[in-house]
Amino acid sequence: MLLAVILLVFFTIIVSGITTIPFSVGLVVLSAVLFRKSWVFFLALTLGLFLDLGMMRILGYSSLILTFIALMVFLYEKKFEVRTSAFVFVLTFLGSAFYLKVFGCQQILLQALINSLFTVIFFKILWLKLGRPSEIT
Repeated sequence: MLLAVILLVFFTIIVSGITTIPFSVGLVVLSAVLFRKSWVFFLALTLGLFLDLGMMRILGYSSLILTFIALMVFLYEKKFEVRTSAFVFVLTFLGSAFYLKVFGCQQILLQALINSLFTVIFFKILWLKLGRPSEIT
């Protein structure tokens, strides 16, 4: 599974250079929801730094946003059932919209919707691959 996360990180960095859809937000949400480990914060920080370097932006903005999104998953873990498609969709949509708004992108709602749909599809695939199909909604 670690190899899959590493490959997704490289894919996210490459695709983020081609399109403005923030797939990194979806990756952080998926990692936080599926694994619930503290290394997700390190993933958010390093992924944000690589994205800022690749896009030639001020270092730390992406890391701050991605770390905040990971924190939201861990904070709402006690109040909501975070391992559902609805939670993944809503958090990815809101996180993507915020990320796109901060960086001044165009068509924020459409890009956030596309990112949320891709993230939910990957969530369902990974959830079934992990062998927990009875808990997904």
